[in-house]
Amino acid sequence: MQPFDALTIRAVLDEAKPLLLNRRVDRVFQLARDELLISLRSKSGMVHLLLSAHATYGRICLVKQAPQGAKNDRAPQNNSNFALLVRKTLASATLVHIEQLPGERIVDFVFSSTDEVGTASHKVLTAEIMGRHSNLIFWDKTKEKIIAASHIVTKEMSRQREVAPGLTYKRPPGQERPNIFKLTREDFANQWRALKENFEHSAAAVSVAQASVTESSSASAGGGGTSTKTTIGPAVAAPFTTVEQWLIHTFTGLGRNLSEELVLAAEAKSPVAEALKDPASEEKIWSIVKLLGETRLTFKPAMKSDLSRFTVLSLMPELRRAELDTTDSAQGAPDTQGLWKHFPAVNDLVDDYYAAVEAREQFQQLRERLRNELRSEDEKLNSRISVASQHVKNDEHLNDMKRSGDLVLANLGVIEPGQTELEVDDLYTGGSDKIKIKLNPNLTPSQNAQWFYRQFSKSRSRQKAAKLALDEAAKKQSVVETQMKQLENAQTNEELRALRELIIGRKPAAVMQQQQLNKGGQQHHQQEKKKSGKPRMLSVTSSDGWTIYVGRNRHENDQLLSKLAQPNDIWLHILGSGGAHVLIRVPASKQEPPLNTLKEAAQIAARLSKGGTSGSKVRVVYTQVKHVKKLGKDKPGQVRYENEKTLEVDTSAPMPKCMKQLFSH
Repeated sequence: MQPFDALTIRAVLDEAKPLLLNRRVDRVFQLARDELLISLRSKSGMVHLLLSAHATYGRICLVKQAPQGAKNDRAPQNNSNFALLVRKTLASATLVHIEQLPGERIVDFVFSSTDEVGTASHKVLTAEIMGRHSNLIFWDKTKEKIIAASHIVTKEMSRQREVAPGLTYKRPPGQERPNIFKLTREDFANQWRALKENFEHSAAAVSVAQASVTESSSASAGGGGTSTKTTIGPAVAAPFTTVEQWLIHTFTGLGRNLSEELVLAAEAKSPVAEALKDPASEEKIWSIVKLLGETRLTFKPAMKSDLSRFTVLSLMPELRRAELDTTDSAQGAPDTQGLWKHFPAVNDLVDDYYAAVEAREQFQQLRERLRNELRSEDEKLNSRISVASQHVKNDEHLNDMKRSGDLVLANLGVIEPGQTELEVDDLYTGGSDKIKIKLNPNLTPSQNAQWFYRQFSKSRSRQKAAKLALDEAAKKQSVVETQMKQLENAQTNEELRALRELIIGRKPAAVMQQQQLNKGGQQHHQQEKKKSGKPRMLSVTSSDGWTIYVGRNRHENDQLLSKLAQPNDIWLHILGSGGAHVLIRVPASKQEPPLNTLKEAAQIAARLSKGGTSGSKVRVVYTQVKHVKKLGKDKPGQVRYENEKTLEVDTSAPMPKCMKQLFSH
């Protein structure tokens, strides 16, 4: 992910200033602890300004509309004191000035407002976008006193600057380096000359040190004296190895991505040693750097499709060589190779880029949480299966208890009071073997027989319970394995949220209630459920033109049969394993689908199952929906069927083009 740099801030503000200045504040939303959304109004409509001091996603940009989470901005419990103070102070205030500190990621938004008695004043909301030191600070311009801040910084947290209400607002410590945006040709030449001199000095020092090592080694070999080892340390190391490093550490206003773009655009060598050998390197790099100092830059925003980086200048050779017509420059339009997406405005780029990055991060985090939860559940089930299996194994001598009771009962007349052992013929082997049975001398013969019968009854009950627990755990483990495969197949946040609902639904009521309380109560849970919406039923069209529906989880499988299926539709499922329910829609004018469509649907059922790994051969059953019955409400997605037929499916066979979207991940 690319961080928000000073050039991007400049590009954003160049576009935003005409739309923001002299507008009145309509509402102030708090989207997160460190994010504010300020809506400003004028006769031409509303404009939404996003200010984020997030440590990773910090940014400033205009957004197209207020996000979903901004609807409850009036509720005090949804806002921090910082947001409440900003909202109260800026009510109906006018944004009169916007200024970016030269070469810095610091922007002042100056508002003109009046207090309760009608006294006019200027309040400043400063956005400091500086990674983990990012902050939103609200302060009085006249008194230079801090009113509120999204992050309070104490002297224990920072020795350089405190940030707290009532303190004087001070700028972050500056950097004593030339500003890349106000650089002159002479300044650049001086810095390049210094780079060359430092590099030559370092190279000479390295040569001297190496010669010293060689002489010491020769003296040691010839005279037998003590060898002196000379180490080439940091004092003689080259200060910079690449031109990008030199740009970043020599000038302010540059980040890693922008410095790389400048060097690529200049078509100069990246290693300092190679760049200094080329006499044209200095002029090449300066020809690109000087563009940053132009008063009116032409911005050409674009981002890579894989979200690895974005640019506001499009100076890289691969973009400069691309001949894009006006239709290609529309928002989100990819270039000829599909590697870049171009935008009509920088604010659109920033809004879409960070929204996509955040969505991807949320997707990965949610997937990881669900993966850990399923793994934890699988470990618990494995433990239950192990314990239950041990109980079943320990009760393998169950019938010995009943046999002992029968033999004691059959020999009541020969057992003496206080006898500790009975040796009799084993009637169960025809009397050919002798068997010894231990007796309790404190019990009568009849009581000894009853004791054996009670132990037999207890063992039988214990074994029955263990077998039931073993079967139940095995079924649950099958569900978990199916959900794990669905988790790996999921491609959207909606699919993950639907799967999360199924996982939550498997938990005991007490656990679910506690989790709802942790999330903010039943109302919040209902809002989350409403937000996630119904899962989207996936469908594809076979090569014969028939519609095939796919259920990717228990809820969708249940919906497929209860809401969507018709009696004559064809239902398919892998045999003997958990997996997706697949449905072929059979039109009223048809009796059955073509064989090719049936095979394609069987491929889907096989591949979307835990038993259908790539390259394996599996069997898929299919029958009409009218022969498929659901087991009950407490077992969603589980069915029994009859009149089925089977197909053997080879998952190593190539998939039809229409279905590649299902397995593109």
